[in-house]
Amino acid sequence: MDMLREWLMAVLAASFLTAAAQAVMPEGPVKSVGRLICGLLLFLAIARPVLGIQYASLAAAVRDYSDQLTETQESLEKANRQLTESIIVQETATYIQDKSSELGLDCRAEVTWDWSGQVPVPSGVTVTGELTEAQRERFTQALTQDLGLEAEQICYVTSNEEAP
Repeated sequence: MDMLREWLMAVLAASFLTAAAQAVMPEGPVKSVGRLICGLLLFLAIARPVLGIQYASLAAAVRDYSDQLTETQESLEKANRQLTESIIVQETATYIQDKSSELGLDCRAEVTWDWSGQVPVPSGVTVTGELTEAQRERFTQALTQDLGLEAEQICYVTSNEEAP
């Protein structure tokens, strides 16, 4: 705020000084040269904040801001990826549970994930429960169609067996 007040005072002082100088100058070429000098003085008073900018510190501030922006962007991208992964995992688990209920199956499914790509994809499913061969075939068909799994990626175990 003090800088603004100092700048405004300098501009006002230069304005008064140039007005007074022009009022007392004689007509002719002296007044033309005086008008030019007064205009330059007023311009310098107005442009002083711009001319006094420390360009090195301004460049450093812009660089710091750019670095902070990059860090924030990376942080947001990471949070977005984690949220997307969480949603995909939850939605897949809900889908499998709904599909097993829809088919009238009493089972529990555990999904393994491949996290190497842009988004996680199911890499296998272990289904635990007492299912008949026909129920296994229907459930396998539903999972391969909807999740893009191969039949070999779906493992069935009974409640008393251990998963491989």
